[in-house]
Amino acid sequence: MQSKVGKCPKCGKAVVDRGSFYGCAGFVKGCDFSIGKSSLSHLGHPTITPKEMRALLKDSAQLSFRMSSGVERLYWVELVQKDGKYLAQVDFEAGVAAKSLGSCPVCGVDVVEYPLSFGCSRWEEGCEFAIFKDAIKRFGGKALTKKQAKELLQKGQIEVKIRGFDKKMKKVNLLLDSEFGCRVDFKNR
Repeated sequence: MQSKVGKCPKCGKAVVDRGSFYGCAGFVKGCDFSIGKSSLSHLGHPTITPKEMRALLKDSAQLSFRMSSGVERLYWVELVQKDGKYLAQVDFEAGVAAKSLGSCPVCGVDVVEYPLSFGCSRWEEGCEFAIFKDAIKRFGGKALTKKQAKELLQKGQIEVKIRGFDKKMKKVNLLLDSEFGCRVDFKNR
């Protein structure tokens, strides 16, 4: 069964998920409204999700795009009619913002995700703060996730698992550190 995601801007019938695209249920009566799920992939947004499509059909949506530098940025996207067809159009001028994970403990601006780290968005201006994703891998831990980095920036510490000298996994605190990004607290286990 095809799931309904909203109302067709052309004829008012339901727009449904058709696998690789969203299309109007009124296509049998001549409505040709459709938007490909991967229509923004060439710009760094791999798939338009049903939730995002619902927002686009209502008005506009703020979608994340991964830039070639690896930085994730948010842009406003809306459906526009051009030559009788609807397209998802990205407004690259308005609302340009990186998806912030929290504030940089060094300079106070946004910390965003990069390919190898979660770092200060002012790195080009000289702020070197970064929490490297592989920070605890040398201790046998897993790569840090975006969720963990966000929690670390908010709380100042999180609990992570690392491999101890006896080769068993142990829980330790990972502390936010303005000089090194983060450090393992071996004292308070």
